[in-house]
Amino acid sequence: MKTSIYLTAFCLFSLSIFLASKKLEVINHGTSITVNENDDSYKFSAFYNKEVTERVRAYINNCMKPTVIVMPGNDYMDITTILPDKTEFYIKESPGRLKIEFDKRKNSFGSYLRIKRICDGVKNLLAGNNEK
Repeated sequence: MKTSIYLTAFCLFSLSIFLASKKLEVINHGTSITVNENDDSYKFSAFYNKEVTERVRAYINNCMKPTVIVMPGNDYMDITTILPDKTEFYIKESPGRLKIEFDKRKNSFGSYLRIKRICDGVKNLLAGNNEK
């Protein structure tokens, strides 16, 4: 009998800790940004508060004008795309997550700078800076 009481108390305590940590993660925005770059590729990935997703999507679309990359209301995207200026890249996006992969061998230096500038802008947006 005592064992079941202790087990129940332990389970309730563990559940409380788990729920508190999840709530704290939301409060701290849980933002994580990773950039990997070498001679052949540039990779950007970000995990962030889902509430910022629409701002990130709007920013990306603004940078890609006149092309609309991320459709409003579309929760998930996983595509390789080629822009009118022949910039080719892979983008995977969902609420609270963004991944961009860019192959430097397939693109011009100008295209690389464009993608890098967009990723830097997303990084600034997620950091709370009021840049583009």
